[in-house]
Amino acid sequence: MFTGSADELRRKEQEAADIGEQIAELLNRLEAIAPGSVTAHNGRISGLAISIRRIRDRWSLTQ
Repeated sequence: MFTGSADELRRKEQEAADIGEQIAELLNRLEAIAPGSVTAHNGRISGLAISIRRIRDRWSLTQ
């Protein structure tokens, strides 16, 4: 739970939105390589020859 000031919360929300935009753009780039290949299911994002999944407290890439 966030316990900082309202200004700090707004900054963190903006930072999260910026990171989300970057992730979306990277997923679009993966999709452009092999249309229809990018999927998200059961905590895993998969694309052509890759899988990104959460292992404990980190996201990890497997090929």
